[in-house]
Amino acid sequence: MPSSLIRLAKDETAEARQKLFAEVSRLVATDLEDRSDSELELFAEVMLKLYGSSATDDRLQLAQKLAPSTQSPADLLRRIARDEVKIAMPVLAESQTLTRQDLLDLVEQVSEEHIQVLARRKDLPVEVSDALAARGSAAVLRILAANKNTKLSRETMGALVKLAAEDEVLRAGLAQRSDLTPAVCQELLPIVDDETKKKLRNVIEGSLSKEQLDQIARLKVLRKTFGEALGNQDVGSLWREAERSAVTLDELMILLLQDGRFHHAIELLGARGRIAQSALKDAMFNGKRDVVIRTALKAGLDVPAFALLAKARCAHLKLPAAQGGEWTSAYAKQIADAAKAREGRCDDFQARRRDKS
Repeated sequence: MPSSLIRLAKDETAEARQKLFAEVSRLVATDLEDRSDSELELFAEVMLKLYGSSATDDRLQLAQKLAPSTQSPADLLRRIARDEVKIAMPVLAESQTLTRQDLLDLVEQVSEEHIQVLARRKDLPVEVSDALAARGSAAVLRILAANKNTKLSRETMGALVKLAAEDEVLRAGLAQRSDLTPAVCQELLPIVDDETKKKLRNVIEGSLSKEQLDQIARLKVLRKTFGEALGNQDVGSLWREAERSAVTLDELMILLLQDGRFHHAIELLGARGRIAQSALKDAMFNGKRDVVIRTALKAGLDVPAFALLAKARCAHLKLPAAQGGEWTSAYAKQIADAAKAREGRCDDFQARRRDKS
């Protein structure tokens, strides 16, 4: 042990104890992974004895260093988790050392602010989610409903559905979850808006995957963050702004089509598919399906975005909706065939390499 630490350890003053806490924290917490079990045990013992006399900033720095590490002493983490919320937050939010029982104990012991941090964790066991829902305020229930990274029991989900009738924020978060069962969707139908009703009916019918639900949630976020730029009527400029904002072609196409901007969607597809606008419009309006499909493939459009484009075309030209389904099926087949062809080429290449060796 450095002589400076020995001197501080012998000094009984509050100032010395505060300095000792900071110095030991700095010395050990910076390389936890290289410490032996006995060193970590001694470190935790010293920190716990000095914890009550330590400075707020020093405790916060310690929490930030210990939270991400799986080597952090459990006793010390449990103590930090009960500190004031700004210090406890890193440990509550991400520590993997805290056990299921630790989390259950914390739910019973800490403040409402601490509870809200716990409710945002990405790895909450179902039992902990249940405990949070049982104890939590309206704010905690809203956080749990919107936390798509954690599982909810059937009982908790049912309780949230009942509360959703009177809580618009909770209702919105709940409706975007990817683990909704058909029964829960059925219960939500009478209390959601028309757009959400369509999504829930699709879930009931089993036609929306987790990825599609995640995309729906992502599009809602884009409406808020990219909404002002979306008003740009110059499609070329709009696409450049989308690239700067990490908005994909599929997302921008969907947003345009949702806004009824069918002609702008065609213009965007033509630009990304490298085809003359006049040629693409002719194909779109005169039913030249193969040309439209080739353009969409070249642009890299995914099937859901193409499906919405085909549906918008039918609505715009007053054609039977079934034609949109036929176009989408043909497009999905083209994508599948292209994937098989690539796989075949890869297999041939691997076979040639084996033959040569």
